[in-house]
Amino acid sequence: MINRRTFQGSAIAAATALLSPSGFAQQAKTGGTLTYAAGVDAQTLDPQFITDIPTFRVAGAIHEALTAQDADGKIGPGLAISWSVSDDKRTWTFKLRPGVLFHDGTPFNAEAVKFTYERLLNPATGSPRRSTLAAVESMEVVNDLTFRITTKEPFAPLLAQLSAYNVYILSPTQVKKAGDNIKRAPVGTGPFKLKSWQPGEQITLERNDKYWGDKPKLDQVIFKVVPEDSARTLMLLSGQADVVSGVPSVMVKRLQSNDKVHVIRRTGYRTIYLGMNLAVKPFDDVRVRQAVAHALNKPALVQGVLSGIGTLGGSYESTVIIGHDKSLQPYAYDVAKAKKLLAEAGYPNGFSTEFFVPTGLYNMDRQLGEAIQAQLAAVGIQAKIQAPEISTYLTTLSQAKAPMFIGGKGSPTGDMDFTQTLSNGSTGRMNHFNFKNNEVDQLILKQRVTVDPEQRRKVLDDLQRAVYREAPHVTLYYEDQLWATRSNIHDVQVYVNEFVNFRKAWKG
Repeated sequence: MINRRTFQGSAIAAATALLSPSGFAQQAKTGGTLTYAAGVDAQTLDPQFITDIPTFRVAGAIHEALTAQDADGKIGPGLAISWSVSDDKRTWTFKLRPGVLFHDGTPFNAEAVKFTYERLLNPATGSPRRSTLAAVESMEVVNDLTFRITTKEPFAPLLAQLSAYNVYILSPTQVKKAGDNIKRAPVGTGPFKLKSWQPGEQITLERNDKYWGDKPKLDQVIFKVVPEDSARTLMLLSGQADVVSGVPSVMVKRLQSNDKVHVIRRTGYRTIYLGMNLAVKPFDDVRVRQAVAHALNKPALVQGVLSGIGTLGGSYESTVIIGHDKSLQPYAYDVAKAKKLLAEAGYPNGFSTEFFVPTGLYNMDRQLGEAIQAQLAAVGIQAKIQAPEISTYLTTLSQAKAPMFIGGKGSPTGDMDFTQTLSNGSTGRMNHFNFKNNEVDQLILKQRVTVDPEQRRKVLDDLQRAVYREAPHVTLYYEDQLWATRSNIHDVQVYVNEFVNFRKAWKG
């Protein structure tokens, strides 16, 4: 196992996910507290209501799903140790891991799986991710350690779907006891359990000494909320933080030169995009949306704001997601064409719009918003930046009330179905664009039931191209994850889906 990767040229794009200070084996130590400085706080610890990555990173230490992804996105056993599928590709039988306990002592079994899935599917629950299990026709508890799912039709992405954070298995005992407060009092089967939560400040997790697998070496992990990029970096340099995410790209060279710090760049699933609301004029006109796409100089944004740390592309899906259409290139930067399209749409002098920009959610996000604002001004679009507190920003997007905004699309599954359904499907709960297109909806349905990988890939290509033409959102770049640790921190594992795993981490 490789324990260290420094940030050096293009080779780092293929870096392993382990952050560790040396290239040779060391004896792992037990005990201690690790402090991780994150940009924003968790929004809820009820997995069925999670829609953002920072929250996923906390909940993923507490909970587990039937299947699991490794650091590179490969699907394997989780709380299910094996599975089989019927000849018609509709009925899946899962053998569950024996001897697993929830943090409250409740045994994990097939009834707990059924309870969890039924809760997600129940409209009364109100989960924004109910569609995760929309393909399920029926569920059956065969016995304590055997669970069966039958889908309405063959469903190609099922195993990936069952690894998602929205289908983490919940303790039925705790859900019934806590009610709505489960969002503040989660109980899972994971390697860590919740100790305390001071909203807006920090979340403290402690080791689950009854974990079914290898026990964590750390006593505690503290998720400390530090919105400002520079503040997180300074905390790392001073030793107040052991691990930081969202390292500002402008700080990379400084950190590289410090022998007390180690940096990693890892391409992930996240796409950073400019979204437009088709229910708000003038974004209901595709010519306006395409004008915006041509007004944006994407290479200049990556070079100027991110010091070149980002990958360009035209598809809504990152290059590391299976099925990414490489033929789709960024809309060409063309000011004259942008102005021509605006004039054809009836806006020869441009227009004004509110522009929602987050702070601390994505790397250099506020600076990115200001650079975009300047580029749009060159074609007559006056983008008035709104930068509310992060929960207000997320609520505004979820209610599809932002006329124009910077957004980020990751993927909890690594399968394109999840985010295409949620983001581009007419009824998708993360369709912040009010985008409704019959061709796109039909292609989303078609790729789900196409189980042959090559045939499915062709459908996914058609899907990506249909969305690209309509431009409800403009891909700016695929975000490269930038993380750093102190040199005495070992085996912090960063996943391609942006999860960070502290189960094997230790302090030297």
